Amino acid sequence: ALSGALVDGAIAARLARSWHPHPTPELVRAIDRALVLLADHELATSTLAVRIATSVRTDAYAAFGAGLATLTGVLHGSSAAGAAALLADAAEDGPVAAIRGVLDTGRRLSGFGHSVYRTGDPRLDPLLEAVRALPDPSGRYEIVDAVMREASGLIVARPNVDFGLAALSFVGGLDADVPIFAVARVAGWAAHIE
Repeated sequence: ALSGALVDGAIAARLARSWHPHPTPELVRAIDRALVLLADHELATSTLAVRIATSVRTDAYAAFGAGLATLTGVLHGSSAAGAAALLADAAEDGPVAAIRGVLDTGRRLSGFGHSVYRTGDPRLDPLLEAVRALPDPSGRYEIVDAVMREASGLIVARPNVDFGLAALSFVGGLDADVPIFAVARVAGWAAHIE
């Protein structure tokens, strides 16, 4: 069990317990950091969807639904799942083969590039710092580093916070589809609903 003294965020601790059978304090801290970094992002598409829904005086549940529907897009909230698949493939086939497997089919590399942060996502480094602090007896962070290194030689786009979320799931032993992004955004969207 996690003691209150070891845990940064009570919500993050509850989420960690529901997403992992034996969460460590480092995992709780990483989830807490992800929640803070992703809570709101000015007028990202999901936040805009929430604002549009609420502007016509829909109720809060419908406004949240509009935001959640927008998050399912691969260019928004679902990008982390694609990046998690990339990391899983890299663990099995090696980073170069995993990256080439995506690029050779003409698809974009999930978790790389951002429409606003063209020279680098400022949320990535603080999230990766928390991921590096996770217990990692299997050496999974080395795979994360290798994918970033190899991708930098093959594409111009830099890793973004979705890649950081994928790294958190991959190294932290979470399912790739845990809704960290959505949970974080709900808190930010609430501020936009009248």
